Amino acid sequence: MPRFFFDFADAGATYPDTEGTELPDVEAARAEAATALAEIVRDRSRDGIYREVVVTVRSEIGEILLQVVARFEIATVPANTAPAPGRT
Repeated sequence: MPRFFFDFADAGATYPDTEGTELPDVEAARAEAATALAEIVRDRSRDGIYREVVVTVRSEIGEILLQVVARFEIATVPANTAPAPGRT
């Protein structure tokens, strides 16, 4: 079974995966990366106003197979420009 490595990047910091995970194929690695990214975004979304979080999937020989990217922004709307409750 092939081993895939899931490197993580957030706010300019990178965290390489040195152990990897055995999975049956690239599609399983894609699903694993998407799930991991969703968990990371959920955990870190309270930490800042703008974030770009990336999970890069590498093969055993270091070939980049895919990247999963999430970009999000938390924007504060001034009270006088926000729509009234129930109105859009």
